Amino acid sequence: MAFENLSRELAVPIRFLEVLANNNGCYHTHTAFNENRAEYFRKSGFSFSGHQLCLVCQYPGIDLFVKLPSSFLNSAIYFRHDLLRGTTVCLLLGNEIHRVESAVGQMFLPSRRSSTSPMQIVDTVVSEYVALMEPHRHSLDVSLRQLEAKTGMGAHVFDESQRVAATELNDLMRDLHLCEGQLAFFERTTEFQAGWIEWLQAQHSVLNQLRFGTGEIINLPPVHRPVEEGVASSLSLCASLSRESLEQVRTLRNRVRIQLSVVSHSRSPVD
Repeated sequence: MAFENLSRELAVPIRFLEVLANNNGCYHTHTAFNENRAEYFRKSGFSFSGHQLCLVCQYPGIDLFVKLPSSFLNSAIYFRHDLLRGTTVCLLLGNEIHRVESAVGQMFLPSRRSSTSPMQIVDTVVSEYVALMEPHRHSLDVSLRQLEAKTGMGAHVFDESQRVAATELNDLMRDLHLCEGQLAFFERTTEFQAGWIEWLQAQHSVLNQLRFGTGEIINLPPVHRPVEEGVASSLSLCASLSRESLEQVRTLRNRVRIQLSVVSHSRSPVD
């Protein structure tokens, strides 16, 4: 009920509720169009250039929907920036929100309020999520190395002294399949993460285009350029980290397949 009241108060689009209920993951840009806004703004005393008036009437606000898949980061983000009022709304929902609370709270310190970008809060959440994923990847890497040691044919070392007995190969096969399943879920999450960060980079340019008439950082007004450069640079770093993490996870899955093949061939004489 609390979320229903909040979403109604903030005029959250109904399609976001559809996204929120989707477990497959989604990222989407929603813009509203209202041909009557121009007359309303004129009567209300707002003054715009022809270009600004066109943007405000066609794109009174930009809304971003994000729903992250799987149990690793089961969460959703709703972001809206109102071009007329210059206000930003961001809703964070999920089971990992407490881990990003401190970083987001830093944005509202008095020393930082005068130098923020609408996209900065989303960038902060993205940065935290990328950091949260790395311990999971490391844990899966360690688990796989332990399983590799039991076959004696690991990716890093060849040592048959730790090889399990033939009677334990069935259990080892089961553990490798479990690891393979975990990696499949994790690969899906990292693949999605890499995709939605690249999408956010594009949306950052779109928002700058709507606000300043240009999506190129170098052409932004000097007063806004440093903070927008910071957001662009941070998103670029997150995109790179996510792409490399995805490649690492794909390598881990290949290593699991190799181990499954080794164990399968080792079982053949016994069976």
